[in-house]
Amino acid sequence: MLWLLTGFRAVAQEEPWWTAVWKPLLTYRGVEITYLFYSEQNTSYNGVVLRLHNRNAFPVTLRFQVVFRADDGSEQTAWVADTLQAGEMRTGGLAGLFWTPFRDGRSLTALGLRKIRIQALR
Repeated sequence: MLWLLTGFRAVAQEEPWWTAVWKPLLTYRGVEITYLFYSEQNTSYNGVVLRLHNRNAFPVTLRFQVVFRADDGSEQTAWVADTLQAGEMRTGGLAGLFWTPFRDGRSLTALGLRKIRIQALR
């Protein structure tokens, strides 16, 4: 357990401080999918990073479509397909989980998932 000092109070935290930036998107069949919005260095484009965490005691395969909605109502999509071992977590560009879907001045306003399939590997 980690203790943080906030002003003059000590606050107990179950999770490391860096997990507070991740926002929940979906937990389904033991796989937790979280995200964070990201601005590139020049702050001209909005991006999004997903984090996949298999909280099961067995490996899983997963496949789903990520939907990015712009401020004008238009959408972009991307597919994610992967295998995660028991307890494994993946995130970021090297894992294919970072996107900047709108590079033409539109802003990213909503994020969603479609066609979710998660199956146990035994």
